[in-house]
Amino acid sequence: MLYDDRPDALTGLKLAALSLRATSPGLDVRAMVPDASDRFRTWATAHGVTVIDVPDSLRATGWDVKPTVLLHLLDEGADPVLWFDTDIIATRDIRPLLDPHPDDVLIAAEEYYWGYHQCSPVRTTTLGLEVGRVLPRSINSGVLRVSAAHRPLLEHWAAVLGTPEYAAAQDAPIPRRPVAYLGDQEVLGGLLGSSGYTSVPLVQLRRGVDIAQCFGPSGFTVRERWAARRRLPTLVHAMGRKPWSRPERSAGSLRRRLGTEWEQLHLDLTPFVSAAGPHLAELDEPVEWAVPVTGFGRLLASIGSPALREVPLALLDTTQRGVRRALRIRQVPV
Repeated sequence: MLYDDRPDALTGLKLAALSLRATSPGLDVRAMVPDASDRFRTWATAHGVTVIDVPDSLRATGWDVKPTVLLHLLDEGADPVLWFDTDIIATRDIRPLLDPHPDDVLIAAEEYYWGYHQCSPVRTTTLGLEVGRVLPRSINSGVLRVSAAHRPLLEHWAAVLGTPEYAAAQDAPIPRRPVAYLGDQEVLGGLLGSSGYTSVPLVQLRRGVDIAQCFGPSGFTVRERWAARRRLPTLVHAMGRKPWSRPERSAGSLRRRLGTEWEQLHLDLTPFVSAAGPHLAELDEPVEWAVPVTGFGRLLASIGSPALREVPLALLDTTQRGVRRALRIRQVPV
């Protein structure tokens, strides 16, 4: 299931759909796009993607639609259902990651290495729930397989996302949000860690092995990149800024200009662009964003391994993130 309500995100949705259709033949790929244009519907039909209507029950937007959309699909008879974020590309068949596990097993992904407060019960306790288990890795809900067995969990998840407390947290800057209310996946992780849902079997796709969590240069860590030097993980996730929405270069302060150039360089070299390459011709839209715009990016893009091209940036990013974590600079409160 692919969903997006942002017009500028349809590039990612199309890439996700194309990659799933190419690597997992026979998979039923559906897309839900509020106010979808005729042009998008025509494109979807031509590429074997079923566009479905938005349910009347949908009130949330962005990330927070996940439980409502998944419940709607279960109501319509789809079981199990796979949620697939529109900034993920499949590099090969995803079914070997899913099919070995019975439908009552909830499948999610591991959060990227630098995620806040991992291996901690804080997401559960902040929700006011009794701790039943501590997850070894925080939940990333970019990929999420659920079935009818998970309906109570999905309903509880949707209810928490609809509370005033959660809404108020979303209005605050990220460093000020309680960790349990950072976003939809923190709430899900808090629920799964509670005593009420310890009976829900959980499998998490391994970061760096099954999924590259590309959140900045070091989200996909140096160690993970080296292990993937010959072949990228099955899934590549463009977290944070997307390659097709590059920041504009401006004449602001030196710090701002350096930050923009750093981000441009990251987007030149992210493995996501390499993973997108086989599908660009079928997007039916401009793809200038896939061409490096910095001189250093053009130089490093010639390195053979997509996983290793960004290692110099990843080393620098690892250093600054480690210092910030040690000094608790811009860290999310417990």
